[in-house]
Amino acid sequence: MNRGLLGLLLGAGALASGLALWWLREPPPPPAPDTRADYRLEGFEMSALREDGSEGFTVAGPLLERDGEGAAIVLSTPRFGFPARQPGRRWEVRSGSAWVGPDHREVRLLEGVEMDGPPNRHGEAVRFSTDRLSVFPEEDRARTDAAVTIVQGRSILRATGLEVDLEAQTYELLADVDAIFHPRPAAGDTAGRRAGGQR
Repeated sequence: MNRGLLGLLLGAGALASGLALWWLREPPPPPAPDTRADYRLEGFEMSALREDGSEGFTVAGPLLERDGEGAAIVLSTPRFGFPARQPGRRWEVRSGSAWVGPDHREVRLLEGVEMDGPPNRHGEAVRFSTDRLSVFPEEDRARTDAAVTIVQGRSILRATGLEVDLEAQTYELLADVDAIFHPRPAAGDTAGRRAGGQR
């Protein structure tokens, strides 16, 4: 066998060995998972259930992003509805942004929070305004340690810190309370009747 043929055979063998090693090499590892939002929804509406299957809250808004690593949800300008004690009545809440924790146990509302309660027996709804508010749907309560303004009818209260019982529709102001109360017109008050009171 001449040297040219031997060199050709050795070269072909080396090429075959290289190809075999290339095919048998370990596949590259998959790309690292993106720790940012694993999905996002635009123009969404959703309902979250409690552990017993009853409604915890409803929410709608222009943007929802879910953190795949922490299983939390971040919302932009959301509108929440939390069920009240009376069937068909709700606590309506709006804010600039919100964070919903895993299992929907806590909802943190941030930036220009406004929460409107269901009307009381006099037909007056209460409105809470604050910079931040945490709502706990499983426990039917809400709270903040920030400054808060409460308006109900013509009465205005200001305080630092608030605890709300969503089911009982009662609230407690925690500190620095300043209040302006306007009495409700009596049933026989002529001015009250002119203003739309019951006859």
